[in-house]
Amino acid sequence: MNWMLLIFIGMSVICFHAYGGIASVLISWCIVFAQTGESNVFVLCIYSLVAAGVYVLTEYIRNVKIESDDWLSKLSLNSKQLNVFKEVSFSIQQTLNLQKLLHTILTSVTAGHGLGFNRAMILLVDEDGTKLKGIMGTGPMTVTEGYAVWDRITKSKYKLLDLIEGKETEKSVDLLLNEQVKGLEIPLDEPNFLYQALESGEPLHITRIDESDNTLWLFAHQFNMSELVVFPLISQGMKVGVLIIDNPVNKKPITPSDVDSVTHLANQASIAIQHIHLYGKIEDLAIKDGLTGLFNQRSLQTYLEQHLGEPQGTLSIILLDIDHFKHFNDTNGHLLGNQVLIQLADVIRNSIMEDHVAFRFGGEEFVILLPHTNKEIACFVAERIRSNVENAPFPCREGQPSGRLTISLGVASSEELGALTSLELVDVADQAMYKAKKTGRNKVVSS
Repeated sequence: MNWMLLIFIGMSVICFHAYGGIASVLISWCIVFAQTGESNVFVLCIYSLVAAGVYVLTEYIRNVKIESDDWLSKLSLNSKQLNVFKEVSFSIQQTLNLQKLLHTILTSVTAGHGLGFNRAMILLVDEDGTKLKGIMGTGPMTVTEGYAVWDRITKSKYKLLDLIEGKETEKSVDLLLNEQVKGLEIPLDEPNFLYQALESGEPLHITRIDESDNTLWLFAHQFNMSELVVFPLISQGMKVGVLIIDNPVNKKPITPSDVDSVTHLANQASIAIQHIHLYGKIEDLAIKDGLTGLFNQRSLQTYLEQHLGEPQGTLSIILLDIDHFKHFNDTNGHLLGNQVLIQLADVIRNSIMEDHVAFRFGGEEFVILLPHTNKEIACFVAERIRSNVENAPFPCREGQPSGRLTISLGVASSEELGALTSLELVDVADQAMYKAKKTGRNKVVSS
């Protein structure tokens, strides 16, 4: 009987913890009292000690298990995060395309196999450093849309790399969100929550919408936000932009651990975005003219070889030169002459079509390539450039021999001249331009 009562006490403690222990000790002592007719305090103490010992042992085992499960959960989470960082790092290293890079970052933050937030968006600092411009967003605008996307991804069994590589692109381009994000322009010359995050350099976790911050209220109203985190994207002291995350679908609270996991990714993203910006600037230095911003002569050779190598690819070319430019420089100085070259480049840009490409050939000579364009249309474009230059308000133009600043243009087309090398095509246009100069200037002559 004593052994059975001890087992009863132990099982009661295991099943019902302290309350079970107290109740079972009292019940066991009552059973002993009923059988013996004696209220043996020593037996009550023994039962109490057994109950206390079993309770301490079970609590110890339970705490060890909880701690073990907690560590296992943390290890699992860290393993997942490391896997995400590995896959994202691999994808980032494979591209120098900004749009592809941003897609990779946003996907890794929002995908279920990634960090698992419902929505993310990126705003980047403009070239002047005066405002943040919305670039891209990933995630739903409504709860219904969010669950629909999750269901589609689950059924398709997409992994993180699948989403990064764009297998879900056609269905999850998030057109509505991107349309809203790309319309954002947030000035940085006034205090707001984005400015605050960039200035502090630390993630800003917002759990309550402050209506006195007009920018924060705009985001909360436009994107239905109640809790969000802003991660500043800063690389070597340079403010690159901000990454914003929230959970509008499942309303899951964002924990400090969540913030830490995204912080590492945001730091990596900042470096990658800045790297692409620097690469773009270096590339521009290699292929563009430093004064006018037009493509340089080296780029012209590359473009000519590409287009002339295309089968049945008609290519027309316009070569132009400023009339009496030496007289202008001698009269007004080279600094003002450079200002005229810059303004002329702007006139050319505004006078040609989107698929036309303008180059500074050297000195005061410029070239425009017109792919898949016949000579008739090329002459029309050349005349438009000539007219726009003639009517443009160039500085000190009244000091020119004609009382205005003008250009002479030569036009050539591969369609009429047959198979020519790139140098031969430029030479034909050059001859036409010199003919325009010899026959009165300020005119268009075709070969």
